[in-house]
This record gives sequence, C-alpha cells and structure tokens, in this order.
Amino acid sequence: MSVLSLPLRITGARVLGATGFEARALTISDGMISEGPAPEVALPGYDILPGIVDIHARPGGTTSLAALDRQLAAQGITTAWVAQGWGWQGGACAPDAAAGFLDRHASHRLRSRTDLRVLLHCDTHMMDVETRLLELLHRYGVSAVLFVDSLSDAAVPVAPGLRATAGALRLRGDEVHRFLCNLAHAFDVMNIRSGSYGDRDGQSRERLAMMGAKICVAPMASGAASVARAWSDPVALPAAGVTSPGLHPDMPDPRDLISAGMCDALVSDGTPEMLMQAALHLDRSGALPIAGAWSLISSRPAQVLGLRDRGRLAPGQRADLVLLHRASGAVAATMSAGRWIYRNPEFAPPLHAPQPARREIGARALAETAGER
Repeated sequence: MSVLSLPLRITGARVLGATGFEARALTISDGMISEGPAPEVALPGYDILPGIVDIHARPGGTTSLAALDRQLAAQGITTAWVAQGWGWQGGACAPDAAAGFLDRHASHRLRSRTDLRVLLHCDTHMMDVETRLLELLHRYGVSAVLFVDSLSDAAVPVAPGLRATAGALRLRGDEVHRFLCNLAHAFDVMNIRSGSYGDRDGQSRERLAMMGAKICVAPMASGAASVARAWSDPVALPAAGVTSPGLHPDMPDPRDLISAGMCDALVSDGTPEMLMQAALHLDRSGALPIAGAWSLISSRPAQVLGLRDRGRLAPGQRADLVLLHRASGAVAATMSAGRWIYRNPEFAPPLHAPQPARREIGARALAETAGER
C-alpha cells in the first residue's frame, strides 16, 4: 500500500547523476523531483537511484497482478510492461484469455503501486482476428506490441492437438505481410510502439523493421541485433544472462552485445530481481560505469517506449526512485510518483520528515488508506 505523498528533501545520501554518484540533496514535491526547501530527512549510508523501468515483465505461473505488483515494487521497479500473449495456440494466449487479462489489468491499475502497463505478444499469423485485436488495443489503451513468429521455424515443437491448425496457418503465409502492414498503419494512428520478440536471424528483424516494428527484444541471434543497430533501432536483452552466462545457450551472450554497444535496455523477462543485479554486476565487473549500467534499466528503456518523464533524478522528472542500503546492497525502499510503495523492514530508515499540522496530515493519510482498501 502506498504512503501519502508529502514534500520531502532527502539529505546525506548519494544520488546517482549522469556521470556517477553525487553528494547532493534531492527534493520531492507533488510526485515530481523539484528544487527548493522542504522538510528534511537525513539518510547517510544510503544511495538513491532512478526507479527501474522494465519493458518486458512476465507474471510467473498463477501470480496475480496484485502479487506481481508487490514483487516488482520490492525489486525497485517503478514502471513495468507485463507481457500477454495473443496467439493461435489457445490457453493463456488465446484472444479470449487476453481480453480477460486486459480487463483485470484495467481494474487493478486503479489501485496499483507501480505504473503497471500491458505489452501484447502478437503472433504474426493472427490475421483472422485483426479487427478484434485493434478494438481491444484501443479500448484498453495498450501502448506496445511485440510480434512473435512461432511458425517459421520447423524446429519449434507444436502440440499434437494443434498441428492441423499450425499447418493450415503456414499455408496462409502470403497473408502475413498484408496483416502486418495493416497493423503498422493502425499503430501509427494509435501511437502504439511495436517490435519483435525472439528474432531468429537478421532477415526476420529487417523484414519487421521495414514495417515499423522497431524494437528488438531478446534476439536469438547476434545477427538480428546487428541489423537492429544498423537501422538505429533499440535492442533489449534479458538481464539474467548478464550474471549467469550460458543460462540461455541458444541466445547470444548479452555481455558481448553490451560490450559491442548493441544493447539499449535490459528486461526481466520473468526474473525481476535480475535487473538490479545485472546493472550492479556490470559496474562491479568494470564493463560499464554505474551511471551507464543503471541507464540500461531506467532512462533508456523508458525512452524506448516513449516515456521521457522518468529514468533520471532531475527537476521536472517523475519522482520514481530506489533507495539502496549501501552496506548490504539491499533495496531499502521504493518510491513511485512521490509515494513510498515499498519499505524493507530490515533496512529501511525512517522515511518521513517531521511535518507541521500533524493531525490534518494524519486524517488525510487515513482517508487515502481507507479509499485504497
């Protein structure tokens, strides 16, 4: 549950800036980073970093949106796009299931701790439900779509009960181009950002890039990342591969792509705890300085999906931040839009400065708490 947002000036902590940590105060007012005086709280021994932005989160198993929301907040993630399938295989990625998920998300977002959004995984062969897809994207304000081609690679296993469906869709491959072109035009009008997930080669990436699907997420081949870079398109890589080499043997090593300058963002892809660990690992290993490493999980992914108001701790930016306990490296607290949405009982210090008119403020806090239940 979030805590009432009050003007606050944090002193004594290190604040991550454009080139590294800086010894300066940070003022928060009306949900934004601001300047000027405010009631102070001293936090020596802590580091303040921009809130983490995850452009490809996945709920694990039967995890509810509320549980996922809490999990993300505890890992310092303040903005996340949750991936939901839209495919021909049925089950959780069937159109009816996707519609149900979008409805649940719309309900949950009214009380969400983090800025929790939806990213749709759309199979490239979903021509027959184009109209329904566009209607749902418009109704629920979905801002990002990634295309997935699950039929072009014969090595990908197909469940026995779906082989006839898969075979019939493969025979309609000549319809895919028109379908994707139709969506590209609609996405331009609707201001939806698009890309692909799991490109198997550079040719696949280039074909989609030509139709406006610019974002390359979790490419299966370094050639796909190279093509994306040649097009000046963003590449997002799974964070887990940074700290666990060989975890995805069929994918290029993220560390190699980062060293080659072919990574714009790291994504959790189901392991939210790995985002912060990957950024800190890149810093400690000397691969990137802390400001550059942290930008891969904050300002740069925010820019990939068009959010310019977060990812940096500067006046005028949204007050999304992570408070790290320096000695342990643990997330002590997380703030989203000026509200503390997570507090670690073991490492979090007192997070509120003495306030005037305490009785009035307490009444406001109780009123908001009652409204969130």
